Amino acid sequence: MRRAGGRQPRASRAPAASPCVFPASPGGCRAARVSLRAMAARPLYVGIDLGTTNSTAAAFDGEKVTLVRNSQGATLTPSVVRIDARGTVTVGARARRFLEGDPQNTRAEFKRLMGTAQPIEFAAAKVAKKPEELAAEVLRSLRADVAEHLGVLPASAVISVPALFELPQSAATSEAARRAGFERVELIQEPVASALAAGWTVEESTGSWLVYDLGGGTFDVSLLETRDGLLRVVGHDGDNFLGGRDFDWAIVDWALAEIARTQGVTVSRADPRHAAALRKLKLAVEEIKIELTRADEAALAVPAAFEVDGAPVDVDLVLQRSTLDALCAPIIDRSVEVCRRLLAAHGLDASQLARVVLVGGPTVMPALRERVRGALGAPFGEGLDPMTLVAQGAAIYAATAGLDARASSSSARPKEEGRRLWLQYPAMSSDLTPHVVGRVMEGPGAAPERIRLAREGDGWTSAEAPLDAEGAFVVTVDLLPRRPNVFNIEASAAGGARVPVHPQAITIVQGLTIGDPPLSRTIGVALADNSVRVYFERGAPLPARRTFVHHSVESVPKGSGACVLKIPVVQGELDVAHLCRVVGTLEIDGSGLTATLPAGSAIELTLELDRGGHLSARALIPSQGLVFERVAHLLVPEAAPEVLDASIAAMRERLAAVRGAALRSDAPHALGKVTYVECALAEVERDAAAARGGDADAGQKARRALLDLDVLLEQAEADKRWPELDAEAQAAVASASTWISQLGSSTEKALLEEAAQGVARARAEKNQVELQRQLRLVRNLSSAAFQRHPKAWVWMFEDAASEAHQASDLVRAQRLVRDGRGAAERGDTAALRTITEELWRLLPVDAQKRRLGHESGVR
Repeated sequence: MRRAGGRQPRASRAPAASPCVFPASPGGCRAARVSLRAMAARPLYVGIDLGTTNSTAAAFDGEKVTLVRNSQGATLTPSVVRIDARGTVTVGARARRFLEGDPQNTRAEFKRLMGTAQPIEFAAAKVAKKPEELAAEVLRSLRADVAEHLGVLPASAVISVPALFELPQSAATSEAARRAGFERVELIQEPVASALAAGWTVEESTGSWLVYDLGGGTFDVSLLETRDGLLRVVGHDGDNFLGGRDFDWAIVDWALAEIARTQGVTVSRADPRHAAALRKLKLAVEEIKIELTRADEAALAVPAAFEVDGAPVDVDLVLQRSTLDALCAPIIDRSVEVCRRLLAAHGLDASQLARVVLVGGPTVMPALRERVRGALGAPFGEGLDPMTLVAQGAAIYAATAGLDARASSSSARPKEEGRRLWLQYPAMSSDLTPHVVGRVMEGPGAAPERIRLAREGDGWTSAEAPLDAEGAFVVTVDLLPRRPNVFNIEASAAGGARVPVHPQAITIVQGLTIGDPPLSRTIGVALADNSVRVYFERGAPLPARRTFVHHSVESVPKGSGACVLKIPVVQGELDVAHLCRVVGTLEIDGSGLTATLPAGSAIELTLELDRGGHLSARALIPSQGLVFERVAHLLVPEAAPEVLDASIAAMRERLAAVRGAALRSDAPHALGKVTYVECALAEVERDAAAARGGDADAGQKARRALLDLDVLLEQAEADKRWPELDAEAQAAVASASTWISQLGSSTEKALLEEAAQGVARARAEKNQVELQRQLRLVRNLSSAAFQRHPKAWVWMFEDAASEAHQASDLVRAQRLVRDGRGAAERGDTAALRTITEELWRLLPVDAQKRRLGHESGVR
């Protein structure tokens, strides 16, 4: 809902109000003033697609989307930045011309490094930039293009990010926008933006859609549903390291193999001496890849591309489209498999799709379209520009969020007269008859008694709404479909005389709107025992906010900056912390404390995610009334080549052990996972070799793949224990059924029935990740019901007391045991619960588990 109060910006190019100079009726002057008010009320919404290869800006005025052209007259701005010896920054097409001739001072494809600490060097200027600093230069250029094209320097915008961007990558995008001069930014997932743009152009759009978004560096697929003008994101999947760039490298690898075959010369991507020549070859490859979308063959010619043993090596090859198709087929098939996985996760078949929306430059490849159409069967959305659809959708989304780009502009504000109105209304609505809720605020000038809204252009007016005792009112307005509706606000006193108020007009756009986007990955906090306290399950609607109470496992001395209590925030679907990705660490150090924080101290931790998935965290220490909000190390881990090599070697050893165990136990599911890991590891080794040659992006791809493969091996090891896991799941459901049937509410019984069905599906599919997710819900429901039993805390106390001899403070533990027995005899459940929880906090944490749990300092 949009909230407005008083100061509504006027369009910057609108002429200033002036008296009528022609003979005219008073009504004519009034009409002119009304028109000016309408122009002032009409907002401007800006959306930006910050892409790996190209970036685009679009503006939406509530009726049509305008693609913003840059200084070269193009709608696509290459995501390329050059810094010369004088420190002059060049962005876009002018910078791209230097990629081949001056690669040491011209950089591209830095989006895939967003959220890392990877420095990007510019040799001539002797400076190093972070990826988000280069992204900021691209955003600054696009912002200037909007100002030049539309006469408004936008203060706010919506910027798109891949659906599976990790939290550090999203945070880096927001930081880039701040550096570029934007005051307020919201993020939108790229496939959601694409669907919103596609849906805006369709009169009737009901059913399930699949958005296939293959960009230069990332792949996203989202399943969406439209009904009654509302677009809902059902779920999404993807790969942050799959994109058109991978097609390019596949062709480069083919070219190097051909050189070795025909000339007997070996050129390796692992050799840093060939890095500049490889970049030059890759640029040539990009051009012939585009050429082969129209031709059957193309020449790949780069004279003296390499120098090996002092002799020049030419690249002079002919690439057939059929060869290109064969090279790209495995990459396309990977993307199709992700689509099938997403559909299966939501119980859908490809035949149930109403349409597939293709987004991104690589989707113009004939081979890709043919393979995707053959695999999914659904018709493609027609008449859509895959290169600019994301930016268009981001601009439309800005309207649904009420993110007016003019909002912070100080120029051309209408003069404020009369009482100020506080208003709440949807900036964009799928409903044709939404409500406008308001209140007349205290202030100078006469107070109105009635309010009505008059639609600009056709004379429609709402019924007059009387003000209640508190000055509040509700007006129902009638919207013309799929366009902006400007309403002038008319306030009148008791006798019918007009009373000035501000704002004087508002705009509501009628059209497709979007429901709350879902979270792409589960988010929680790693605990000291290597488990995870889940805060937000995958698929939870955003925005979201949750608070849990944790307890410290060690003391933090007052004034000690060296002693830090860490609270790691992780993303991932497993209950084991070390198999989840750390996306941020909230730190509590002694220098900020007013007194020493003893072990076992309560810490209230709040995690909050906005609609774009941006994370904020807040830790409250009630005993000292202190709040810590600094999330440290919000970076994607570094991918050093030597670390990658060691990880690959360790995985090969583990792979052999898991394969042997799977063969001995005759576990076909485990063997299938092992075979997949073995094949994927060969690709990881190629990426690690490229990282040794200086390709930081390939290193990040290898790091991410190793973590995913580690999860698969963990699942393969668990597969051989499947009978044990299956029995555990059945026991958990049976126990929960017993407790909830006796002590649960009707709501809990319904939730358990739903969760039990989820457990049954996961057992049938032998899906460990989904089984763990459903069992978390089952156990939470069971625990809530169990704790209502009058003897529950007596049983839990006796269990804790049996381990009191291991407590970190033995004297205190013995005292608590004595106090607990007394509370049990008195029947004081509240006291017994407090004592039991204190005992738990004194029990030691296994040091090895804590190391695995990212050195978490809380339980």
